[in-house]
Amino acid sequence: MRRALPILSIALLTFVIVLLMAKLAATAGLVPEDAITLWSNAITASDSQMPIGRVLAAYPTIPFLATTVLEFVSPIGISAPVLLTACVLAALASIWLVSFRRAGLSLLAALTATLLLALHPALLRAAIAGPAEIMLAGFLYLLSRALYDIRGRSAAPEVMAVALAMLGLTFTHPMGAALTCAAVPLLVFALRPELLAGSVLNLIVALVFPTLFCVVAFTYMSWVFPGSGWSFLVAPSEGLAAWAVGFSQLFGRGLSGWLALDAAIAVAAALLLAAPVVPIAIGWILQRRPLVGPAVVIVVMTMAAAGIAVATGLFGDPAALAVMPPILAAVIVARVPVVRDRLAFVIALLAVGWIGGVAGLVMLDPRGAINVSIALDGGRIDTERAAAINLGNATIGRDGILVDTFSAPAVVLGRGRARGLLSPSDDAFTFGVRFSKIETPFIAVPDPLVGAGVQDRLNKAFPTLYWRGTPGYRLVYQNANWRLFARD
Repeated sequence: MRRALPILSIALLTFVIVLLMAKLAATAGLVPEDAITLWSNAITASDSQMPIGRVLAAYPTIPFLATTVLEFVSPIGISAPVLLTACVLAALASIWLVSFRRAGLSLLAALTATLLLALHPALLRAAIAGPAEIMLAGFLYLLSRALYDIRGRSAAPEVMAVALAMLGLTFTHPMGAALTCAAVPLLVFALRPELLAGSVLNLIVALVFPTLFCVVAFTYMSWVFPGSGWSFLVAPSEGLAAWAVGFSQLFGRGLSGWLALDAAIAVAAALLLAAPVVPIAIGWILQRRPLVGPAVVIVVMTMAAAGIAVATGLFGDPAALAVMPPILAAVIVARVPVVRDRLAFVIALLAVGWIGGVAGLVMLDPRGAINVSIALDGGRIDTERAAAINLGNATIGRDGILVDTFSAPAVVLGRGRARGLLSPSDDAFTFGVRFSKIETPFIAVPDPLVGAGVQDRLNKAFPTLYWRGTPGYRLVYQNANWRLFARD
């Protein structure tokens, strides 16, 4: 019991801090739209209002399924994504504390290192961003550990650990897929030299096959059900455009003139700022290749993933890669023996990295840094989302509401459930739009000139609905951006 007490304490503290941070972020409007969409889809799926095809082809798959299950078993009003995020980060903190103790750190040093890493600004940002990004951090940690294990003993369990970690990365976040793509050509540098003398190709195939097989299968399902195989990677390109705008606001024309290279440079700079213990520890062990190789692979892999994401536009923005410095620092502290001989200096470096993590976030997530600055000045980041949530609150107790929840997922959050909403996946919505005829008890439309209203399917089908209403319906609710009509 005495051994378990520090672990339970650190897990509980991390859990509570994440809940508080999530509450503050939600109040300030700092929660990303991807997290809102994930939660809305989870509510819809748990209410059995989502077609099975969309459930099977949902991406990111692992966070979506986990959030859906948690939403199904949780009472209405409980934020399943926040609960899941807090549990994942608390589990990471517990694992790190145990690994630090096994590495020979004293209890006080292990607790201090765990707090500095688990509550690192980059990981707190990931926690605010929702389950997908914090799960990305978890699988990146598993891959980092597995690369050290496979360097020491390349048996079947170690090979499968690397393969499964890459599979988890791919289906946890679009940037996880970019990390996996970047990792494939670099895996040879993490393997033992004697293995390279044999059949390298067979080993690489064994490492990559589970991910490749699942990607092909998932692409086929995505093609069969929603209608286009790679559609699950296209949506994040909007986030990349926003990231590029924020980056240009911060650095002007950029660091090198080529945005993809600038993204890779930003990752390297963020590592130096947010985890100085990593390059310094690598310098201490530069002659010990088994300890240096995996760390270098992780760094180069992350830089390459940032460049690939920006160059292709398929994997979203590189901001999610900000979790790499604290993750790699945790692995270095646990796996590099020389660390325990210079413990005081290492703890000081972790503290410096915690402070530098803020600067690292500014480089990798300039848009988020601007939003935080606005929130600290008392401004509201997303009034449009607040209006959609208020509309959702107004629909409570009403059923048969025709509304485009795909373009405004916050409506589902405000209502607390999807049952009673007729979304684009319902036949009533499809028939109404196709035949330009509305027969539902209620219809909700946003201002066609503001944000999501431009993309709203009902506004496109009925261009004057928001302004003039429709015969047989009366206005029963309105706010800054939304109007709700009821049938007479």
